Amino acid sequence: MKKLIILAIAIITLPVMMRAQNSIAEARAMAVGTVVTVKGIVTNGSELGIIRYFQDNTAGIAAYGSLVSSVALGDSVTITGTLKIYNQLLELDPLSDVTIRSSGNPVPAPIVLGIPQIGEEYEGMLVKVENVTFTDAGTIFTGNKKYEFTANGQSGYIYVKTSQTDIVGQPVPSGLVSIVAECSQFHYSNPNDGYQLLPRTISDIQLSGSIYLTSVLNNSSFTKTSLDFDWSTNIAGSTEMFYGTTETTVTANHIAGTGGSATHNLSLSGLSAGQVVWTQAFSVSGTDTAFSGVMPFATISNSTGDIKVYFNTAVDHSYSNGVDAITLPNTLDDTLINYINRAKYSIDFTMYNFNNQGISNVSTALKAAANRGVTVRVIGCGTTANLGIDELTGSAVHVLIGPSSSNRTGIMHNKFLLFDTESADPNDPIVWTGSTNLTDDQVNLDANNVIIVQDQSLARAYKIEFEEMWGSSTPTPNASLSRFGFTKRNNTPHQFRINNKKVECYFSPTDGVNGHIVETINTTNNDLSIATMLITRNEMANAIADQKNDGDDVNVITNAEGNNGATVNTILQGALGTHNTYDNVSNGILHHKYMIVDQGAAASDPIVWTGSHNWSAAADNDNDENTLVVHDATIANIYYQNFVKRFVDNNGVLTELTEPPTAVNDSATTPMDVIVTVNVLANDIQQAPVTVSIETQPTNGSAFIPFSNPNAISYQPNSGYKGNDEFTYRIAYTASPDLFATAKIYVKVGSPDGLDEIAGLYRLVVYPNPASNSVFNLSFSAPKAGTGSMQLFDLTGKLMVEQAFNMVGGENTIGFTYRGELRGAYLLRISTPEGAYHQRLLFE
Repeated sequence: MKKLIILAIAIITLPVMMRAQNSIAEARAMAVGTVVTVKGIVTNGSELGIIRYFQDNTAGIAAYGSLVSSVALGDSVTITGTLKIYNQLLELDPLSDVTIRSSGNPVPAPIVLGIPQIGEEYEGMLVKVENVTFTDAGTIFTGNKKYEFTANGQSGYIYVKTSQTDIVGQPVPSGLVSIVAECSQFHYSNPNDGYQLLPRTISDIQLSGSIYLTSVLNNSSFTKTSLDFDWSTNIAGSTEMFYGTTETTVTANHIAGTGGSATHNLSLSGLSAGQVVWTQAFSVSGTDTAFSGVMPFATISNSTGDIKVYFNTAVDHSYSNGVDAITLPNTLDDTLINYINRAKYSIDFTMYNFNNQGISNVSTALKAAANRGVTVRVIGCGTTANLGIDELTGSAVHVLIGPSSSNRTGIMHNKFLLFDTESADPNDPIVWTGSTNLTDDQVNLDANNVIIVQDQSLARAYKIEFEEMWGSSTPTPNASLSRFGFTKRNNTPHQFRINNKKVECYFSPTDGVNGHIVETINTTNNDLSIATMLITRNEMANAIADQKNDGDDVNVITNAEGNNGATVNTILQGALGTHNTYDNVSNGILHHKYMIVDQGAAASDPIVWTGSHNWSAAADNDNDENTLVVHDATIANIYYQNFVKRFVDNNGVLTELTEPPTAVNDSATTPMDVIVTVNVLANDIQQAPVTVSIETQPTNGSAFIPFSNPNAISYQPNSGYKGNDEFTYRIAYTASPDLFATAKIYVKVGSPDGLDEIAGLYRLVVYPNPASNSVFNLSFSAPKAGTGSMQLFDLTGKLMVEQAFNMVGGENTIGFTYRGELRGAYLLRISTPEGAYHQRLLFE
């Protein structure tokens, strides 16, 4: 029996013993999908999330999954998992077993590498690069962002995660540093690209000098002729600055302050209005010098600062605080062409998607501008078709197409235009931006916004970004020097004062825009309204939920549930409930990327955030994007008028519902055997979308809700019936069905000749039907003078036009003209004090 037991144990344990333990180098050489068992010392903790890098004396590798969430730095582990390639990083995922053999072990010393050695050989291992400088020195570390470092003409990248709270918010060091980090990789498609270093804590970024900056260079105030700065250092030092009119001439001028302290203040005066000034602050202590990055700042311009906002979808003026929002359906293209036609000297044009089919021909306008002597420079995206740019071939317009998808990650997603940036007249420069691409759907169907700013300082900031992609400051592009995506630098002014409004401007992927989105959300003190195509980042959803939990009014609409991250939807739905909705009712795509903060609290710094930047990792890390932030109560309210209309139309609940809606009785008249439809919500009062249902059926006919309009009820009298009938309907809030009201509809069924369709109104004829050119007539005989009204509804129940009319005793002919284009079927309602008449009216 003892032998049998031993044999059974051997059989049971045989599969485990057969899975031989490999060195990490051996495991890395095996095929993807192979299950391996390896052991090593862990070189990071929870700061990078649920991934652990570990290594033995042969190589390193990453293990990903919840099984390693409790594994700590210095643990000796044995891990069994499946080899997997995740965005070119070889890792173990899923994991089937994790054993902590011991803890508190010495972590392997980092391997010192030159920048060219950062690659596959050292992937998964702890490494160190020495004596490098950060390209974005002097800015602030933000989360989920790459930062370039250089040495001897070579460059590499670190990546900082949002969860690394001891790094995020710290200044990007100036001067020489050494970096200890995990050697990792992230690239969507190229197995030989995307190598990056992942520092674990701020102590992995090691400063070399005795004095260093402990804050970023801050532009504390500015006027038309001066810029005031402050910064701080770890120890006392001098207070000095280089400055110039270009990045390459930054050392042309020098100014020194009092110095001798760890806090530093300096003022540049005698500057010009609307000027971009490049600066580099520094502090000297003994033989060491701490430098800030070379950064541009802008004085206030002499421009008007006029800001115009246009939407291509409906707005709700009942929420206006005095300045009504402007909607330009089907005419944003014509508006842009008007600006192009007025350009005097220059046009700088960037557009992700540009196709003239279905819109007015923007290419023709650009060519005409070039032919009259305007310098026109156009940048298009190399990852998408741009038929509008193709139409510029052979013209005087200068064109640069960005890298193709095989030569970059991300897309050139900008949609901004600059007019007359360097004009001697400060009232000429204009920035046009927003969410709108130049295509048929984007102009005529999808929900978009355009914001236009007349300011020279802002235009010059955008010009820096344009010319970084252009690769040149001349009319001719230089593709060899152009920068797109993560190769660009944080090299534009970000703070402006425009017509006494604070304005911010950011570009992606250099400026940590997702971090600024979260920061802006967190400034909410009263109300937050967001209309954006998508949200994929959990940190954004958590920040939104936090505002609701703090008691602020928060409403969010995104294009579709499937566009968002699954966790984002869970967070928002759980926190907001009916105040979170999707654009499932309105036509087209909700393509906005805007946020409105505290528009209902003028004293709390109302903000509008808009531009081309989708709320995603790709926009933050890979795409070329632009963002504009305006601090102004009027602009915030203008955007809110658009937000309310789209949000409510798509079943969003704007305010908390505590009282039921109000249903008001309706009446209708119809000839025998003829169906009549009543738009029951026309006179009802509701604060949010409602669901219409039939409470009781009529006695002498049947009532039903037409498929084409869920907000209407149709009545069909029984065959041959003549007389009065009635039935009851209910309206209930869609978000709160227990809040409801009921009302009656009274129907008078008349003679088949229609003489008593409306009491006292005879021989009523609508002609022509079908109508053309949006013109039709009413002809009828009335026994006495009086008044009436004409209403025209589309088949969704939307009121298109309402017009009162006077009638005389006797024969009447009244003409109606709709100032707009009508096509298809509509419902005509003619009302007098005695009743109403309904008829289907066609327009061709």
